[in-house]
Amino acid sequence: MKRCSSFMSVAVLACAMVGCGGGSGFPDPAPVEGSVSYKGKPVEGATVTFLAAGDGAGRSASGTTDASGKFQLTTFSTNDGALPGEYNVTIAKSEPKADMGEVDAENPGESYEQMMAAASSGSMAAMEKNSLPEKYSDASQSGLKRSVVEGQENKFDFDLE
Repeated sequence: MKRCSSFMSVAVLACAMVGCGGGSGFPDPAPVEGSVSYKGKPVEGATVTFLAAGDGAGRSASGTTDASGKFQLTTFSTNDGALPGEYNVTIAKSEPKADMGEVDAENPGESYEQMMAAASSGSMAAMEKNSLPEKYSDASQSGLKRSVVEGQENKFDFDLE
C-alpha cells in the first residue's frame, strides 16, 4: 500500500509540474525593447504602453524609459515582453504641476489642503501635467501602432515631434 501511495504522489506531482503551464491561457510573451525621444532627445521616465488591438485582444504591456530613453516591456513578469499581436501605443510622461509643488511660505497648509482635496475627489491627474504632447497619451490619437511577432526582433524606436 505504501508503494502505491508513493507512486501516486509522484504521478500527481509530475502531472502538476508538466500540465499546469502557467495557467494564464496566453502564449509566452516575445521580448520587446525600444527607445523614446522627443525632438531628438532621449526621454527619461516616460511610460510606454502597448494596448492590445482587435477583437478578443490579449493583454496590455508596458515599460518605463531609462535615462537614455530605452525601455523593455512587461506583461506578466519584469521585462518579459508582450504577447504576439497588434497594438496601439501610448507614451506619456507625468510631472507635478509647478503650482502644486510649491508651498506658500505664509500659508503652508493651503498647498497641503489642495493636494488632499484633489486626492479625495479622485482628481490627482489635476496635480500632474504631461511633459509630452497630449496626443501621445491617447491611443485613439497617438497614431502609434506596432506588431509584436514571435521569433523576430521586436525593437521599436519612437521619435516624437
